[in-house]
Amino acid sequence: MLRPAEMRELRIVTLEGHVDGVIKKIDALGSVHLTDIKEFIDEWEGLIEPSRADAVLIKTAELLTRIDSIIALLRPPTAGKKSLKEMLFKEQVEEKAEKIKVDEIRLEEIETEFSGLEDTVTELTGEDERLREELSNTKELSEVLKILEGFGVDLDFVGEKEFISVYAGKLPGRNLEELGSTLEAVSGAGENHFVVSKEITEGKEEEEEEVAFAVIVTLKKDKEEVERALMRLDFELWQRPPTDIPVRIKEAIVEVETRIKRLEGEIKEKEREIVGIRGARFKDLLVMQELVQIEENKAKIKILFGTSERVRVIEGWTPEEEVENVIEGISEETGGFSVVEVREPKREDVRVPSLLNNPRIIKPFESIVNMYGHPLYKDIDPTLITAIIFPVLFGLMFPDMGHGFLILLLGLALMFAFKGLGKGMREMGVIIVLCGFCSVVAGVVFGEFFGFSHPASELVADSVGMNIPYWAPLGDLTFEPVLELEFFFVVTMLIGAAHMGLGLVLNVINNFSNRNVFERISGFVKIWCLFGALYFLLVLFGFYFVELKEGNIPVLLRNATIFVLLPIISLFILKIVSELKHGEGGEHGGNSNGEKRSMMDYLLILIDGVIDAMLENFFRFLANTVSYGRILALALAHAVLIQVFILLTFMCLQINPTIGPVIATVVFLAGTVIVIILEAVMAGIQAIRLHFYEWFTKFYEGGGVEFSPFKFRRTYTY
Repeated sequence: MLRPAEMRELRIVTLEGHVDGVIKKIDALGSVHLTDIKEFIDEWEGLIEPSRADAVLIKTAELLTRIDSIIALLRPPTAGKKSLKEMLFKEQVEEKAEKIKVDEIRLEEIETEFSGLEDTVTELTGEDERLREELSNTKELSEVLKILEGFGVDLDFVGEKEFISVYAGKLPGRNLEELGSTLEAVSGAGENHFVVSKEITEGKEEEEEEVAFAVIVTLKKDKEEVERALMRLDFELWQRPPTDIPVRIKEAIVEVETRIKRLEGEIKEKEREIVGIRGARFKDLLVMQELVQIEENKAKIKILFGTSERVRVIEGWTPEEEVENVIEGISEETGGFSVVEVREPKREDVRVPSLLNNPRIIKPFESIVNMYGHPLYKDIDPTLITAIIFPVLFGLMFPDMGHGFLILLLGLALMFAFKGLGKGMREMGVIIVLCGFCSVVAGVVFGEFFGFSHPASELVADSVGMNIPYWAPLGDLTFEPVLELEFFFVVTMLIGAAHMGLGLVLNVINNFSNRNVFERISGFVKIWCLFGALYFLLVLFGFYFVELKEGNIPVLLRNATIFVLLPIISLFILKIVSELKHGEGGEHGGNSNGEKRSMMDYLLILIDGVIDAMLENFFRFLANTVSYGRILALALAHAVLIQVFILLTFMCLQINPTIGPVIATVVFLAGTVIVIILEAVMAGIQAIRLHFYEWFTKFYEGGGVEFSPFKFRRTYTY
């Protein structure tokens, strides 16, 4: 549980003719993580070479693009927006379909069948789009004709006459007022021009734009100036309809309405044909898509394989317990004409994917670990320890029985009630439940219930003279951090030292597989140095561990030497020796390049040793340990903030016997909501920070490859 699952490297050698069967068997097993042969190509010493993309991959990619396009055209309209109740409480149901048995995938048959369907659908949808566009233009013409009818204008009135020019068209409503003044400037005031207009709206409901339709009559001699002016005003000139539309406005309207009805009927007919094809062939399209996707994935996977004249080489990984099943399955598929070599990889091999085997209850905490980085195969999996410590740290930073109980209820709701939010939120609910439980426990220890505590009672009594009941489950054993700041800060440092010490112990365990002796020894010395840093901080806070008098000064100096000075010196010496050892290879103390070290080289090594011992370890341990003081800071912030709202609540009670209780209730409820949201978020963030920067950095590297077994996604076929 504290290590990723044991993996085995698989090297499968099979005949070219069996490679599709092997891929099919690996898919059925669902336990082999395939990897690129290029990572191992040097081990084959030229016997094989990486595979190249073949014609099948190009063909399937092109065919899949075409199928996706037709599916998009035929896809049924999505259902209306879900209500809030459905989104929260209705569980998301995965698509279920009756599966079709497919013994062999034949791309040529699929392409032939699809091409006929593609031609039919393309023709129908193209004709439907053409009819809709024509309908839209005809409806727009109908609206214009009705406006012209309102103006008392026939179609033959619009255009150039012997002495006048008549323009009809649209312009932005904001420019309508400017239109009159512009025409007066161009053609002069008086009867040299005439404008009649009507305001209309265009665009979708949420994007409506005020537009005006205008008919403008001007003298023909002013044509050029008028047209330039109209262009400046964004006037969109309306074009007269085709000649087959009657010039008399009433007759034109009747003709256009008739066309609209005809087009609507044709569109409905096309829609019925499309719906018929959708009902009869849409599932067939999904089956084709899945089969072509499988063939494309096969072709992509083959690129990972090694190849020679007659064989294919497959490299992969599988959990140790699945090795026998994989060997038996491949041997059965190939009739024994294959070789499967099994190797045990080293934990340090970064190519090995890591599979985490954690119990279901702590599985959600893998998401926190993965935020930092997926474990390497050599890493200790910190999920279990994180699942224990993370809620505890959260509870200490957010200690309140009432608030913690509400958080716990929220977690339970995410797990069991809000099914519509999906699996990710259900897993988050597990984390929230554990955090809420730890908040309740910490609230019991600290004596806080919805902010009410002994300090809160005293604050209200001193400020407004009102006594409020105070209930502490532990009685005199209640720990009140507000009244014991220094002691609580020391407690947080002890928690921090224990937490980081656990990380350093895990680092020592990791180093046992490392052949570097200096790394092993250094791991133990770092633990020593951490507790030296803790001792140094405790002494600063007055915890001398002996009575401070003249006779005990040598004891203090001895303790300081043992816990502070000696680990620093030890780390310094280990670093120096490690650097000198690392540079062996040259003569007479030379470096690895055979060059003799200069005095500057030795000086740099000394400086590096000081930096490593003092800055990288001792002072960093000091800073990390003090950093756990944020537990105290968050606990105090929570207590003080809710006490402010409690005080405001009781002050409101004294305003007025009638309205005072109402205002007080609103203030208390609002304060509770603010504190829970603000403090819970901050506590969660700080708990993550303590794990990432104070704990993970002591032993955990991350950045590994997640185990991802090869498997085709099948919904419609088997």
